[in-house]
Amino acid sequence: MNFFEHQTRARRRTGLLVAYFTLALLLTMAAVNLACLLAWQWLAQPITLTAWLGSPPALWIAGATLLIVAGGSALRFWQLRGGGAALAGMLQARRIDPHTRLADERQLVNVVEEMAIASGIPVPQLFVLDNEPAINALVAGFRPTETSVIVTRGALQQLDRDELQGVIAHEFSHVFNADMRLNLRLIAALAGILAIGKTGEFLLHSVRHGAASARSSRNNGAGLLVVAGLALMVIGYIGLFFGRLIKAAISRQRELLADAGSVQFTRNPAGIAGALIRIRNGEGSHLNSRHAEDMSHMCFGETLTFRLRGLLATHPSVDERLAALGTPWLARARVDARQRAAAPAPAPATATATASGTTPAQAHAFAETATPLAATVPSAVHAAATVGTVTPAHLGYARRIHESIPESLRTALHRSDEAELVMYALVLSVSEGEPGPLLDTLALPPASAERVSQRLRQVQALGTRLRLPLADLAIPALKQAPQADRDRLLARLDALIRADQRVTLFEFVLTHILADHLGHGAHRNPTVAFRSYRPLAADIRLLLSVMVHASGARDDTATRQFHGLSAAVLPPGTALLPINECKLDALSRALMRLARLTPLLKAGLVDACADAVLADGRVQVREAELLRAVCTLLDCPMPPLFTDDQDG
Repeated sequence: MNFFEHQTRARRRTGLLVAYFTLALLLTMAAVNLACLLAWQWLAQPITLTAWLGSPPALWIAGATLLIVAGGSALRFWQLRGGGAALAGMLQARRIDPHTRLADERQLVNVVEEMAIASGIPVPQLFVLDNEPAINALVAGFRPTETSVIVTRGALQQLDRDELQGVIAHEFSHVFNADMRLNLRLIAALAGILAIGKTGEFLLHSVRHGAASARSSRNNGAGLLVVAGLALMVIGYIGLFFGRLIKAAISRQRELLADAGSVQFTRNPAGIAGALIRIRNGEGSHLNSRHAEDMSHMCFGETLTFRLRGLLATHPSVDERLAALGTPWLARARVDARQRAAAPAPAPATATATASGTTPAQAHAFAETATPLAATVPSAVHAAATVGTVTPAHLGYARRIHESIPESLRTALHRSDEAELVMYALVLSVSEGEPGPLLDTLALPPASAERVSQRLRQVQALGTRLRLPLADLAIPALKQAPQADRDRLLARLDALIRADQRVTLFEFVLTHILADHLGHGAHRNPTVAFRSYRPLAADIRLLLSVMVHASGARDDTATRQFHGLSAAVLPPGTALLPINECKLDALSRALMRLARLTPLLKAGLVDACADAVLADGRVQVREAELLRAVCTLLDCPMPPLFTDDQDG
């Protein structure tokens, strides 16, 4: 099952969640009404079930229950409207500064940056739960290209680099398997179901605070509140049972799939197996957070101890997961457990990254003039199948890219003010105008303008292949700036680009990727509005025409190439647009509409665009950049595209 099929299946699972939620809501309403019926018969007068269900009190109680559940869900939806960063805020997680000098955090930054470059997505925002000594992690967000990774302090301190990479690859699998958005919705939906129990707790709390007045008046009001509170708390536990049942039904098998994805990405089962063994034989994965129940279905390991484990657990047991990774791992875990019992506890794993952020010595330096690594994608026919996947070749390529960036420049990309200046330098590096007059349009302070000039020389020395990775690495730092500063950056970039009266493909790519991740509502997922290519024929024609012209094909070659690309997605006889009619502003609007295609139709579009890139058997930098921008705006994380004869 590929990325697009996972996206489609996730939408079906959203429908399943709605069905489960509706059933749990009806059962909760029935339970509340039954409790009220029993209370009425005890305190007032006997009444039949039929008469009660048709009475005004029963209708009011049903409406109040619906209001409480819907209100609880709506409130949590509102709290999480900001996506992964909002969840991190709810958990009181600390944002990791990309410029951190702590060795364990620096190691995490390096691992995540390499995985992001290899995946074809901007680097996620990173957070740490400082008060959690256990090993755990989660990923959250509404879009594959807009995510946050949250890890515990225990994971940073206890895992070595390979184990940490295995855990991060597991979390990236959740991104590509379309689990994140559903997981956030699940938190909100279950918050409503559990709101009934919270209401019962509130009533009992109110009674305790008003105990003195209740004793003095000696009326039945306090007693009634106690009974109502206890009844609602019992019903809340019923809601908790159904909530765990729903989470187990939806998420249990997803963990095994993400484990398999981790091995597929890293080709190193020892990494994730080592992390699971540390959980099994060490401090475990249970969390102290009061939100441990809420996010139990999202984390790498179990957050709570479950009774009725086979029915309610959100994760398979660690032994099951180790066995699924291969025969030796469970045996190794048992041997490790016996050794731990017979010897003093080992010291926590030492981070292999240094405070300066360097990567392991065995990774080779990336040559400036080198072409990409040998292909895992021999042709574009199956290019869509590579979306949302990472291979060892991609990881090797990403590590070389990461190492080839000078430490001073990498440090600058981790600070929002310096990263902004690097973005200006990137635009200047492709401009045909003189840098001095163009810089004047930004009205920067003299010191900042001088630093832009310095960064420009660094960027030009690196060559063209590192332009997009530099932007990817800068995005987490730029996101930390206030929205007003982000808006100013985007406006200045637009003014700088238009100052020379010419917009290059790279300038188009850079500004659209940055706007997609730094603009207002960047975390929002576009809704599906089109289930056929027909309404978007003009947009697809424009996109494929731009891809053909960007490949360098001309005249009859371009026409033949366009007809080959468009056969599966456009009506017969559709003609290639002349190059002078391929306006980038129009392409921007077209991509906004194409982003609302159903996922399975996006796959055909990605294949057609990749065909254009690989038509001549080579991947040119400008083609790769344009393809990356198209895939980003379509919410399709595309790893680097290679050909068989391109090697490093």
